[in-house]
Amino acid sequence: MKIIEMVSTFTPADGSAPRTITIRISDLREEPDGLWSVAVDVLGFKTDDHVRCKGADWLNAIEGAAGFIRALAGGKVKDDGGTITPLLLPH
Repeated sequence: MKIIEMVSTFTPADGSAPRTITIRISDLREEPDGLWSVAVDVLGFKTDDHVRCKGADWLNAIEGAAGFIRALAGGKVKDDGGTITPLLLPH
């Protein structure tokens, strides 16, 4: 199950070529322990990241994924310098 996929353009401050960044939340499911989880993929920066975010219920898992994405992708934009379109503000 794909919940959301956002394709963005990252333009590095060093003048190198813009990169396509794909941010995806998918595979929402209830785990055997009763928690819910979603897969999070952040693709296109210097390294690709793939994690699962857990929450007490399905919506909490999605909220956790959104916070994780803001911290990770927003942090990469801030640390690498440059801009991302559409805008994604770091924490």
